[in-house]
Amino acid sequence: MRRLLSSGAAVALAAFLLAGARPAPAQDNQDSKDALIQQLLSRVEALEREVALLKHSPAAESPETAIAPASPAAERTTAAGDSEPAESGRFNFKGYADVSFLRNDTGDSTKRFALGEIDLFATERISDHVTALMETVLETDAQQTVGVVPVNVERLLLQYRGNDFFNLDMGSYRTAIGYYSTAYLRGSWLQTALSRPKMFLDEDDGGPLPLHNTGLSANGGIPSGGLGLHYIVEVGSSRNYGDNGRTAINFSQNEALNVAVYARPPSIPGLEAGFSGYRDSFSPEQGAFLNRSVWTAHVVYQANRIEFLNEGVLTNFRDRSGGHASVPAFYSQLAYGIGRNWRPYFRYEYMNSNGTGSESVAHRYIPWRTVTLGGVRYDITDSVALKFELGRETNWLVSPWIRAAAQVAFTF
Repeated sequence: MRRLLSSGAAVALAAFLLAGARPAPAQDNQDSKDALIQQLLSRVEALEREVALLKHSPAAESPETAIAPASPAAERTTAAGDSEPAESGRFNFKGYADVSFLRNDTGDSTKRFALGEIDLFATERISDHVTALMETVLETDAQQTVGVVPVNVERLLLQYRGNDFFNLDMGSYRTAIGYYSTAYLRGSWLQTALSRPKMFLDEDDGGPLPLHNTGLSANGGIPSGGLGLHYIVEVGSSRNYGDNGRTAINFSQNEALNVAVYARPPSIPGLEAGFSGYRDSFSPEQGAFLNRSVWTAHVVYQANRIEFLNEGVLTNFRDRSGGHASVPAFYSQLAYGIGRNWRPYFRYEYMNSNGTGSESVAHRYIPWRTVTLGGVRYDITDSVALKFELGRETNWLVSPWIRAAAQVAFTF
């Protein structure tokens, strides 16, 4: 803009000098003035050419038109809320949806088309350090009637970004238990596989882990040299069901606390290793009052076309009558990118619920045992992915079965 203003000033100066030039009696004075006028005209022509070049330069294009489509990896960072906020006052919105064809997905030999959840994600930068984030899910997969679609406020946060060592989220957040839950949110397009590991299913889909809390979540870096350590400390109330003597459904008074530490060594890009410890009190059904603890550890590597995810979880329950249950579980997933579009993957999952006393029927709440599956993802465009998956499941309650699925997942 300064260069454009300078060009305009030069043109005005040249016009002023031309208009104000007076004829001189001497021929040598006239020749000097003619030379000066010619120099000014040449300078004006040069400035006009420079202005024309600036107007047609790519750097002068609107920032909105110069933005390239984001890759899935970038989308994962944005969706998790870890990226830098947008310019002050700018509103950002992303949506994720999918349509699937399922064959024998629960072992009942059914074949059906299914509309997946619609995940709507938005952020607004309020100031240099404060951002508002909202993630809302339209649960069309749980729709019972045509006119009623369940709406779930997945996350609603006021985020303070202070510095590299301290940041604070206030509101409803994704609990930092393990890796998968916070790295891949509700939108299927964000994850490589068609399905999620059973241990990281959401609570309303029967998942065994407290993946959602309401309260405070602080995070930041730990000075640690080449280790690249980070911390997360969370205190709040998890989703709690049942009657604890106060109300039929109580979302408070369950004393949820979570601490997580993970390392991202700068010398090995794509590597992350960490662990977390979580405890709370909750009521899975009326009359049940349980103390719960969850311990996790993970090692993941995502670089050089390789995606290698490994996580282990140990969940313990104890009720007031002395009953006890434990649920050890782990999964391992390997994917490899072929060319720009293809990504075959394989995953194995194990989960074994067992208990004593009143918790001896723990597998009634967590029935899964093993899942072995393989599939392939094909990125049609930067925003649309086609997935195929075939898997075998074993369960405490039914005979083993084989399932198949195809899915189109997209972002908008």
